[in-house]
Amino acid sequence: MNSDFSYATAALIFLVYVIVDMLYAYYIICVEKRRPILAASVSSVLYSLLAFGVVSYSKNIFYLFPLAAGAWIGTFITVRWKQHD
Repeated sequence: MNSDFSYATAALIFLVYVIVDMLYAYYIICVEKRRPILAASVSSVLYSLLAFGVVSYSKNIFYLFPLAAGAWIGTFITVRWKQHD
């Protein structure tokens, strides 16, 4: 495991995982509404972004912290937004 830690990479991981969890919540909404093309498209993008996170924290375990924080924020934003629908 490489011990180099980059704040720029950590910030990118944080932002990517905000987007990942927003997309994941949106994916669940699409599946619930039975919108197969949209759900499949979101899923494709989602798994591509997830792979970036896995590769990053495989190189340095400390990248799990911005990843988890981004995931929390992304889910919170999406669920909060859906509360107002």
